[in-house]
Amino acid sequence: MCLEYLRMSKHIFITGTNTDVGKTYIGVRLIKKLSKYGFIAFKPIETGCRRGSNTLIPADSSRYFEALNSKVTLDTINPYRFIEPISPYLAIKREGKRVYLKNYLSKFRQLAKSSSILVEGAGGAFSPLALDGLNIDMMRLIRSFNILVVKDELGCISSAISNVYAFQRYKTNLDLIILNTNKKNNMDNLREIRKYTKVPVLNYKNASSIKNIFSKVSSLLELSNR
Repeated sequence: MCLEYLRMSKHIFITGTNTDVGKTYIGVRLIKKLSKYGFIAFKPIETGCRRGSNTLIPADSSRYFEALNSKVTLDTINPYRFIEPISPYLAIKREGKRVYLKNYLSKFRQLAKSSSILVEGAGGAFSPLALDGLNIDMMRLIRSFNILVVKDELGCISSAISNVYAFQRYKTNLDLIILNTNKKNNMDNLREIRKYTKVPVLNYKNASSIKNIFSKVSSLLELSNR
C-alpha cells in the first residue's frame, strides 16, 4: 500500500444505490484515516436539516466536521442546506433558489487548491444533486475515484448490478463497491454481487473492516490514472 500516494491531489466521491444505505456512516470512518494524508470532507448539499439559533444544522455534515476535529469549518464542508427531508432538486425549487453544479464545482475547486477531498453526494448515484445535474454528473466533472455503498439486504444484488451497468452506460468509472452489512443476515450477497462484476467488492461488517477498505482505496488510487 502506497500511503504517500494519498497525499497527491486525488479526490474520492462516495455515493450509494439509494438514500439511507450508510454513505455517511462509512464516509466518516474513512475520512478519519484519510485526513492524515491531506483529505478533507465536502458534502455540497444536505436536506433534512434542523433549525439552530442562527443557522441550519446538517446532521451528516456535522459528523464529518467532528471527525475532522474542526480542521475546516462546517460551512466549508457543507455550503448548501435545506430543512425539508426531500431531494436536493425539489428543496432548491421549493425555496426558489438557483443552485447549479457550477456552484458546487466552484467551491470544490477552491478546496482542491490545498487539499484532496472526499465528497459525499446526496441520495443515490443517479439522484438529482442540483437543478441541472445528478450525483454522477458531479463525479464526471471532478474526475473522482468513485465508491458505491450498497446496503446488505434483500434486493441489493439487483441494485448493485444495475448501478454497475448504469455507470458503464454513463461512461463513468466505478472503482469500488462496499456492501454495508450493518445487520447480520443469512444471505450471501457479497459472493453473488462479485459473480457479476469485475469491480472490487468489499464488505463492511464492523469498525475493523475500515482498515481493509482504506488499504484497498489507497491501493486502487495508486493504480488509478485520471
